[in-house]
Amino acid sequence: MLKFNVDNTWIKSSLHCHSRASDGMLDPKEVAQHYLSRGYHLVIITDHNKITTGYGDRPDMMFMPGVEISKGKTQLGGDYHIVALGVDDPAIINLASPQEVIDEVNAAGGVAIIAHPYWSGLVHEDLTALSRYVGVEIYNTGCEVEVAKGYSTVHWDDLISSGIKTWGFAVDDAHRYSRPPIDTDGGWVWIKASEMNQKAVMDSLKSGCFYSSMGPAISRLEMSESSIHVEMTPVARVNIVSRNGTGLSIELSQLIKLIEMWKEQGVRRYLGAELQNLEKVEKKGLTKIFLTGGNIMLEVTFDKKGLRLMDIKAKFDYQYMRLEAIDQQGRKAWANPFLVR
Repeated sequence: MLKFNVDNTWIKSSLHCHSRASDGMLDPKEVAQHYLSRGYHLVIITDHNKITTGYGDRPDMMFMPGVEISKGKTQLGGDYHIVALGVDDPAIINLASPQEVIDEVNAAGGVAIIAHPYWSGLVHEDLTALSRYVGVEIYNTGCEVEVAKGYSTVHWDDLISSGIKTWGFAVDDAHRYSRPPIDTDGGWVWIKASEMNQKAVMDSLKSGCFYSSMGPAISRLEMSESSIHVEMTPVARVNIVSRNGTGLSIELSQLIKLIEMWKEQGVRRYLGAELQNLEKVEKKGLTKIFLTGGNIMLEVTFDKKGLRLMDIKAKFDYQYMRLEAIDQQGRKAWANPFLVR
């Protein structure tokens, strides 16, 4: 079972950003202050082929070493960009191949992430040619606002569908900060950690104890082979994504349309066997829907701002499941996959 809730220590984290030590527009201390003022608890500056340190020492914020390393050649002639977190040995920058970098990061107790697969032009064969990296960037703010290549969830699903356990990271990859197009505070990671220290954070990242977001917050999530329970800030849509054509999507506008159809006896017949029963309860500004159809039982709580709670009971004959929540502005949150089988 996958299970997390807000009754733990959660660390809002920026895991990929740049400073003037490479090609960013702020000096390292300005980067730290920039994220501190926006409610972040962890900042890792990952300058290009350079480990930047000494930019933060505050009791209310964590700072760790990191670096973005470019190595190797991909199928389409580009290079791999590897974000290495929690490693302060500059010798890794001079290693010959991307796999050597990943192996050395792991040996040092750090975390290796494949940066912006879509922006880098990576194909499935590129990602499966490497091994033992923790995850891939599924959203990159800079890549999205500059060239519309920020989303890499297709790469992520291809890897999971191939049986490769891979976590998904949302990052800024900030360079410009306050100069449009603004590439900051657009993607982050909420890390569930036992303590506010580097070892606990690295352990959580390796085990997938985090979720990524552009805005929506997930306060509770439980997933098993027969049930899903999620509580979140108001969203317009919740997707359960799985392999190939499996999965499901629940959108508030479609749910309201379904309710209206159910009211009309003459229209109800168009729903066929897909919907067997629907009950609606309104109380204190909240609407609850209890729905039974086929092999699924669904309870949804929402208000005028969006979906807030969802309980699904079914026999999920899926290889894996991962949850996406999308708010009214189109911003997403992604939970890491639950491997059903």
